[in-house]
Amino acid sequence: MDQENGTYKRLEIQDNGDDHPLNSITPRFTVIDKLGSKSYRLAAIGLGVLSAVFLLVVIGLSVHINRVNNKHDILSLNSSVISSQLAQLQSEYKSLNESRNELKIQHTEDVKKITSLQVNLSSETRLKNELRSQKQKLEDDKTKLQSQMSHLEDNCGKCLPNWVLINSTCFYFAVSSTIPRRGWDGGRDDCKQNGADLVVIDSKEKQELIVGTLKALRYKLPFSYKHGFWIGLKDDHTEGIWKWLNETTLTEGYWMDGEPNDDKSIEDCAAVYPSDNPLKAWNDVPCSHPLKWICEKQIDETL
Repeated sequence: MDQENGTYKRLEIQDNGDDHPLNSITPRFTVIDKLGSKSYRLAAIGLGVLSAVFLLVVIGLSVHINRVNNKHDILSLNSSVISSQLAQLQSEYKSLNESRNELKIQHTEDVKKITSLQVNLSSETRLKNELRSQKQKLEDDKTKLQSQMSHLEDNCGKCLPNWVLINSTCFYFAVSSTIPRRGWDGGRDDCKQNGADLVVIDSKEKQELIVGTLKALRYKLPFSYKHGFWIGLKDDHTEGIWKWLNETTLTEGYWMDGEPNDDKSIEDCAAVYPSDNPLKAWNDVPCSHPLKWICEKQIDETL
């Protein structure tokens, strides 16, 4: 301010000292021009700096915009690729889902088939085992029959007609429908007329042989009192004490379940039946009941 005041004072002195208009105007503009030039210069410098800064900002923004645009282009391209891949994945997922459903259906059908095959296999295995068992039984029967045939061939003529040779013993099975049934004493009388007696079954092997022979002779009928065969066993002398015709006491019997029961206290004679279980084939029967019978005699007693 002091400097400016001094300047203005000098201008006033110069103005007062010279009354010529031109002289007085020139110095005034000169001083003012110097002051304006300095201000303009500073303003110009400021504007130049601002312009430079603005230019740098514009350049920076342009570079940034270009980078953003590049990134946007890249992102747009990536987005397009991703969209394409997503569409492809969705299509593949749909295809896989359909394939999975088809596989589920196929799996269900396969499980049903496997279950059916297992049932059939189980049935066939059971049938195979049954056939194997029947085959084994037939083979056993065949072996027994071959043994009996061998005995018959070896001892041909040693037994009476219609008698069967088994293990060096002649047996007679009164299975013919032409032979009337008799009581125990009647059956024994028929045996004695041929030099024999009612059979004595004193071993498990003989019991199985007798029942097996009855079956082999096709005498297989439903159980009934009338379908039995008298054997040489009774307890009419002492109830509950069974004795054979050779006076030996019974030690091991092959009774049916619940027998002997001496029903009505009149069942004192024993009979054998062609049952499925040869070890459960005896029954106590009234001695007067009409049945078939079985005789036996040794070969050396044969005529």
